[in-house]
Amino acid sequence: MQNGLSDNGDTLSSPTREELVAWRVFFECALALPDILDAELQASGGLSFRWYDVMVQLEEAGGGVPMTEIAGRILASKSGLTRVIDRMEEAGLVRRERPAGDRRVVLVHMTPEGEAALQASRVIHRDGIRRHFTEQLDHDDLVRLQAMLEKVRDHVRPLRPGRVSA
Repeated sequence: MQNGLSDNGDTLSSPTREELVAWRVFFECALALPDILDAELQASGGLSFRWYDVMVQLEEAGGGVPMTEIAGRILASKSGLTRVIDRMEEAGLVRRERPAGDRRVVLVHMTPEGEAALQASRVIHRDGIRRHFTEQLDHDDLVRLQAMLEKVRDHVRPLRPGRVSA
């Protein structure tokens, strides 16, 4: 694409007003909900949303997870992940280990304290999802929304660099 032209030389059209409105509504929700959930998690004395994301990925992967894999799995930005893990380790939620067979790899393990913090935060997080998201939609809305967003996700997932694609 160059000078507003597509690869085949056609002028690229702008989104319609309806498309722009739909995008703005989606984008506002996509930004607001994580902020709200983060504030509620932190107000409860639990994990931040970012820490919660890391802990869920550790739980789902099971066992020690290489730092590079965590970076590819988390929903939030990979930027500053080492500092995040540093702070989580200082808080006693995770521990790092270098396997004897490959000293270049750093595995992150959830501690028992981390498991307890994840379980306590999960109650707050899921309650927030229910109050701020699912209660606003009926069953049919949720089914349609999932189907619609899966189409977009299937398009964007392989385009997002450095992320797990499945």
